[in-house]
Amino acid sequence: MPIAFRRARLENAGTLTSQSQKQSDRRWGARIEVDIPVRIVAQGRSLSGRMRNASVSGALIECSQELPVFTPLRIQIPAIPERVPEPIHLTARVVRSEHPQFGVEWREFEPAALAGLLQPTHS
Repeated sequence: MPIAFRRARLENAGTLTSQSQKQSDRRWGARIEVDIPVRIVAQGRSLSGRMRNASVSGALIECSQELPVFTPLRIQIPAIPERVPEPIHLTARVVRSEHPQFGVEWREFEPAALAGLLQPTHS
């Protein structure tokens, strides 16, 4: 995977186009569209964000603060009744930054804690 991606225009929240869309299609695992509030700890700061999609290899997060590529992060996903019984704590790093969104790669491939979140919902 290339080290950095060329900036792309955002057409819709959670949707990337242009060169970075082509590059992001190389990810492991299917992307699951979500809209989940997250707490991000990066560079000694605690930030609020929203996870827009997730997979076994990473996620797309929307945040008002711009973070540079390679920034290490800790991400907390709150408990979600009937899907995720307890908060999930994950470590990640920024692999793509296209403010106001950035792509992260989990430090642990296919984190077991994400299993409930990545299961299809049955309505």
